[in-house]
Amino acid sequence: MSAPIQPLDLVLLGGRVHSGVACAAAAATAAGGAAALAGDPALPGTSALPEAVGVRDGRIAAVGSRADAATWDATRAEVIDLGDATITAGFVDAHVHPLSGAESRHEALMLHGCESVAEVAERIAEFAAHRGPDEWIRGFGLSFDLFVGSELTNAPFAEAFGGRPGYLLLFDGHSVIASPRALELAGIDGPRDFGNNSSIEVYADGTPTGYLIESDAELLVTDLFPRMPFAERVEAVRNKLADFAATGYTSLHQMNMEEGDIDVLRAIEETGELAVRVRVSPLWRASDPWEETLERIVALQGTAGRRWEVEGVKFMLDGSIDNGSAWLFEPDTRGGGLDPYWSPTELFTRTIHTLAERGIQTATHAIGDRAVEFVLDTVASLPEHARGVTHRIEHIETIPDHLVPRFAELGVPASMQPIHAFCKRPDGLDMWTTLLGAGSERANNAWRVADLDRAGAIVALGSDWPVEEFDARRVFAATITRKRHGSGAPAVDAHQALTPERTLAAITHNCWIAIDRPDAGIVDPGAVADLAVFALDPLTSDPERFAESPVLLSVVGGKVSHRAH
Repeated sequence: MSAPIQPLDLVLLGGRVHSGVACAAAAATAAGGAAALAGDPALPGTSALPEAVGVRDGRIAAVGSRADAATWDATRAEVIDLGDATITAGFVDAHVHPLSGAESRHEALMLHGCESVAEVAERIAEFAAHRGPDEWIRGFGLSFDLFVGSELTNAPFAEAFGGRPGYLLLFDGHSVIASPRALELAGIDGPRDFGNNSSIEVYADGTPTGYLIESDAELLVTDLFPRMPFAERVEAVRNKLADFAATGYTSLHQMNMEEGDIDVLRAIEETGELAVRVRVSPLWRASDPWEETLERIVALQGTAGRRWEVEGVKFMLDGSIDNGSAWLFEPDTRGGGLDPYWSPTELFTRTIHTLAERGIQTATHAIGDRAVEFVLDTVASLPEHARGVTHRIEHIETIPDHLVPRFAELGVPASMQPIHAFCKRPDGLDMWTTLLGAGSERANNAWRVADLDRAGAIVALGSDWPVEEFDARRVFAATITRKRHGSGAPAVDAHQALTPERTLAAITHNCWIAIDRPDAGIVDPGAVADLAVFALDPLTSDPERFAESPVLLSVVGGKVSHRAH
């Protein structure tokens, strides 16, 4: 290829470059999934992949062979020879909560992997033993599977809390078990009508069990926990973003905005750079006052720093399957699942229409089949003049056949987290399968990543951290193997695995298409210079080996944000 005319700022030399250009072109033109399987183009006149990337002013200026790179003007550039490493577009997490997660998980009790209620109680008691009598105890990652066949209450844990305020967040992030003292401090002494499917669960006599479902109920307790001091919060977020960059991420789609988030991002940029880009989409809850929230959301759009911006809006149309608050066509095995979080649903439709008229992108949490259909119907109902921006659907845990082709037909990206499928157990005794019905069609139609990809939908991958682990290499590998890294469990719904090529597209370019930026997430002249460099080739290496391979560099806007030592 021809040499760039102007001097470069950065030159990366590797063993191969996976540009993603062919898949990007296929995604833009294909009517179905077949054409989207195209591989990377070789260098003109050869069968070899490019090996070098040149960057100027934050954008890719040249892609070529090492011989080509020798002709580029690198007189003022940093030239980094990475040996036989593989250069790709930077990985993107399309659904994540990095700022709130960095704060909430700081010095908290992690309950992932606990195999019994008794073990959880022991862990709480041990944790509480080092806390004061009035200090809050918070636990995260509690598995629903410990409660299959029984009720979720605070009774097994009350003694372990030792009279302290506290709560245990269930794995889904949509439910908590609050301690008796926390209920008392929150003034919770019975059920309440929140106007949606949030609920305070109670015993037959009307007293609260401690189990709180969905955010309007949860927040009564969780909002009482004292916030981390601002300076500590800034440092925790700075470090967590660096952790993301160290696994190959260069951009994150944050699907919430807490009070003070913008101040934290600004504070980090006052003394340095964010290690990754952060795109913040504020959450609009069903119970938020409509006119005031619309005004606030519209005013926030475009607020930005060097590597962060507020763009789009996040909605939660339903809850989770495990706690019975997902919106389903038919009731779950306990009779739940028939109510949306947004009520009346006409208000949700009105809200999406209003934002579309203003050119504001949306992302809607829809886990149950009925919720997914309702979002698709809402997008289909938009007037022609209001169809200039993209409306995503998040999670999509179960959908029937007739909904699969509608994503491509309507241009609705499917933002999905295949690693969530690992909640399914081989014996079917997990809460997710139990509530949908073991062997049922809807339980078998789980996380249909490959089906949606084959149907021509834009599938964008994410982790939903801190609900799940975020390591970009493990998310990539799990999408191919349908196994949790390091686990001896069999593959979960192996027929929904993506090929390495399609997985790379889904964790890079597709995430940019999902926010109306089809020119990014590729390694091609003119594209934003967000790059990841891996010691192993993600397309040809064993996925399990790739999940542990070094990330040599992460580059954001032409600047190295992570460098392996």
